[in-house]
Amino acid sequence: MLDFAKNKSLWDRVRTSDDYAQHRREIKEIYDEAFDEAPRPHSVEEIIENNDHGLWHKQFQQLQSSALLSLIYPDNEEYYNNLLRIVWAYCNDYSWAPLGHYTMQYYGKTPADFDCGLIDIFAASAGFSLAEIKNLFKDRFPSLITDRITYELRRRIIEPYMTRKYFWEKHNNNWTAVCTGGVAGVLLYEAPDVYYANQKRIHDSMECYLASYEDDGMCVEGVGYWEFGFGFFCSFAMLELELTEGKVNWFARPKVKEIAKFLQKIFLQKSVLLTYGDCTIEQRYFFYLPHMLSTVYGNEIEPLPRDLAVVKRNTHFNFSLRSIIYFRPEMIGNDVCNDVTYWTEGTNYLIKRKNGYGFTCKGGNNGESHNHVDVGNFIVARNNKQIICDIGGGPYEDGYHFDKRYTFFHPSAESHNLPIIDGEYQSHFGIGNVTVDYDGNKERATMDIAIAYRMDRLKSLVRSFDFGNDAITLTDKYSFTEESQVTERFISVIEPKIVDGVAVIEDVRLVQADGISPVITKREVTSHRGNKHFVYIIEYPMSKGQTEFVLSFEMGNK
Repeated sequence: MLDFAKNKSLWDRVRTSDDYAQHRREIKEIYDEAFDEAPRPHSVEEIIENNDHGLWHKQFQQLQSSALLSLIYPDNEEYYNNLLRIVWAYCNDYSWAPLGHYTMQYYGKTPADFDCGLIDIFAASAGFSLAEIKNLFKDRFPSLITDRITYELRRRIIEPYMTRKYFWEKHNNNWTAVCTGGVAGVLLYEAPDVYYANQKRIHDSMECYLASYEDDGMCVEGVGYWEFGFGFFCSFAMLELELTEGKVNWFARPKVKEIAKFLQKIFLQKSVLLTYGDCTIEQRYFFYLPHMLSTVYGNEIEPLPRDLAVVKRNTHFNFSLRSIIYFRPEMIGNDVCNDVTYWTEGTNYLIKRKNGYGFTCKGGNNGESHNHVDVGNFIVARNNKQIICDIGGGPYEDGYHFDKRYTFFHPSAESHNLPIIDGEYQSHFGIGNVTVDYDGNKERATMDIAIAYRMDRLKSLVRSFDFGNDAITLTDKYSFTEESQVTERFISVIEPKIVDGVAVIEDVRLVQADGISPVITKREVTSHRGNKHFVYIIEYPMSKGQTEFVLSFEMGNK
């Protein structure tokens, strides 16, 4: 499989063509960062104490960069020898899964409970990577290396999968696609007989993954998890399509096609993506998925800006490999500034690009996978930046995915553009489902988000947006059973200025209809990728008993 990836002329072109200059540069940067120390299995201290995924990401970086550079520069002994060293280190490692995952509620183990068959997203990815690397280098590797890879793949992936059941087979999020796709990739390369014997089981898991999407194809987990889960799904689906000679074609399904279009829908401007869920305001996209999907769906997959495109860093060999072998220069566009509206009735997202600004708002509920407390949240993009923002997910600290989740700033209501009622934030309990209604003739979006607050005294909270050529007007109307006090709250990563009592962010003026003076506070946070930055909280304290708030985002000329 992937025989065309072994074609010498392909790698000659990658090595010499300007079209691949970014690929060569980024892969070399990854290599230089990752090989500041020699490849090695994890030390006993790292095994005992580690709950940091960074150590495993570094191994991924060493593996992917040395393998890719050895394909691009086949005569370079340094790259090739480091590839042999990191492959050998993987084969000798205590576990392919971070020890922090041993103690997850799904596995219930301790690090001392050595289990070479504990398959998680890291182990599945490692197995898939080694199976593909063995396939690509089998004519170059010494037999000792290929035999050892074969042995470890059988011991750590194939035999455990044949004899156990795993929680992620029916988990309804990215874990299902990543683990199933990684394991299935190993089977397709190493043990087609085992793949055929387990084909229904693999398909049932992938059906479970697809069921986590509405028919509109929007990913509530965030764009990073769309790349992660759908990326593994597509890697598997393309290999299965090849092995079965077209008899199994997941891409023929309308729902898969809609999921494939997700990325092109969520550009708000050419350097701004929609960042709901556990992604990051610094979010980029990798070449692989849109370029590979364009070979399947043709012009239905749109060219995307180069501004945010990367050869994926800190991640998985199968993505980086496919970012090269499926790369199509014609899929690089200049901008996505055309006027367009996407209204997704299943997931309840509205996305608009209009006259120099971008906008999105969401309904839904607070019981979604990788949920943030954000029903009614919105983003305003201008000047290729998020002016009113969603900062995405935070660092994955202890408890972030479990009992402590909403004590962290990023996934809580505190980091979102939502009202505070009598000092209470929107509830993190996921009940009901909020529908976004969009009237294209009136250019208005409306939703009642009261249910997300779980307050008996709040009868309705109707949030509406009216879209003009140079302004967006937000109106919140409240109905209470008893007099209450509301503070409207908005988040930006750009420092606002106060000019004549009005908050101004770059060339966007936040004009409040009743003249309520904004109160601005500053808070330092750490992004999902570990970068520290400031967020600016803009609050408008309404008078007690006031039941309507109107704020216009007026766009100037910059």
